[in-house]
Amino acid sequence: MDEDSKGRTLFLNLILIVILAVSASGQQDDPSAAYFVFDYPPHTSTFIIKVTDPQTIQQARDILATGSRKIVTGTIIKQPVYYNAPWSYHLDPKSISFRESAAEVCDATMQYLEENLDTAFPDWCPYGSRLLREIPPPTKPVNGNLPPRVSMTYPYADNTYSSVSPASITLIANADDPDGSIGKVSFSNGNVIGETATYPYRFTWYPLAAGTYTVSATAIDNNGASTTSRSVTFVVNGGPPRLLSDGDTSKAAALESITFLKEPFGVISEHSFSPDHRTRLLLFGVNLELRPDENVSAITVQAEDSQQRTYLLPVEAVSTVPKFPWLMQVTVKLPDELQGLGNLWLSVFLRGVQSNKVAIQVK
Repeated sequence: MDEDSKGRTLFLNLILIVILAVSASGQQDDPSAAYFVFDYPPHTSTFIIKVTDPQTIQQARDILATGSRKIVTGTIIKQPVYYNAPWSYHLDPKSISFRESAAEVCDATMQYLEENLDTAFPDWCPYGSRLLREIPPPTKPVNGNLPPRVSMTYPYADNTYSSVSPASITLIANADDPDGSIGKVSFSNGNVIGETATYPYRFTWYPLAAGTYTVSATAIDNNGASTTSRSVTFVVNGGPPRLLSDGDTSKAAALESITFLKEPFGVISEHSFSPDHRTRLLLFGVNLELRPDENVSAITVQAEDSQQRTYLLPVEAVSTVPKFPWLMQVTVKLPDELQGLGNLWLSVFLRGVQSNKVAIQVK
């Protein structure tokens, strides 16, 4: 073969290598992943899973080689993926394992999940599952970037969480990218309330006042493509009124209304803007929201001395604290009879329900 022929052959071989490489990149999303098929007898439907953990891949191959029977378990992502048609959901590759036993609450057939996907429990352990075979990596439907897949894992459906305000909830999402990696997951209630780049994807939302909340998760992959999950709604119920204390003590989170100084408080104020020159205190609490048809008369503040004698503190205003809509601010006036009493216990009543007691010092 002359030099020209050798050159043309080498050139053609290089082109062939490039074509094969491009073709392979368009067909296989992750060369380290393995794909397996399982069923759930006596049902004839099959389900394809993608496994990315090397030890779990080897375990699956050992199951097939020995003919043993173990339960396929994992967390479902309530969105379809190209390699698992025709189902509208798939198992998160990072969550898949094979077990001897599992909690009965997560048992369900493929068809049942398909028909009840909105309310389906996210952890899935089909008791009768049977690993059938390993298959070659399925062909991607397009050569371009595929968007990520994501769903809310907690709460996983409407009204599956409730609490009493001020509430704390840890939002959890499952997300994976069919042909890349997840860059981050953000949680939103119309506005982004938190985000994370760490698996498992979770964010603690606190504090929440009484009300109804709707949240969703958005996954963004390494190429910038994004997908948003179905939203879920939950309710935080109003709890009893509660006054805030200062740190880990029983001291009231209370401030003098003009100077914003802490205790001890004098009944007579040197900085009062009121003709009576009496000190006004700002008390802070939760679950003190007034209804649309109510005014400050719905709230009563009471002081108790060491002899268990009680005194009413006139309530002059109730409002939310700016930028903290869950936190209420109650303005009260110190009456003359409190002068010189020293340590007192304050509590608030809303519609007859009494709060906790917090301490203040009056000089």
